Amino acid sequence: MAFCITTDVLTNLNMEEAHVPEALLAKAIIKADAEIRAAFSSDLLAVLDALSETPAIIKSLAEDIASYYVMRGLYSGKSPSINTWIDKYKEAKETLKDITEGRKQIEGITLKVGTVQSSTKDYKRTFDERDETNWKTDPDKLEDLADD
Repeated sequence: MAFCITTDVLTNLNMEEAHVPEALLAKAIIKADAEIRAAFSSDLLAVLDALSETPAIIKSLAEDIASYYVMRGLYSGKSPSINTWIDKYKEAKETLKDITEGRKQIEGITLKVGTVQSSTKDYKRTFDERDETNWKTDPDKLEDLADD
């Protein structure tokens, strides 16, 4: 399930379906969805995917990012400085970053964003990964385990 649909993007752009090629619109939504999914942890994505409705902030971000890609596709020859959609895109990317880093929360979701989800700190290999001719018994293994 994408975070927004074609009618959301068209409404956001105040454009008619006839003025935007269907393939461009579909690709813009896929790109927006991919950017959002790349920004979030797997835990947050699992929560979002389990919801029956996309939270308004995520939907809004997806609309702005997809709108940027539509406008870029339609008017790529124009200078980005005259296009307000580049600003909306940059704002959406900053908001994604804020959510990812825990400075902003998604309404209704209490998952702590930005926490370490796995760690290999103090990891000690059980098996030597070198050639078996280099394998030796660790005389301190039991002591190392007891220290943990």
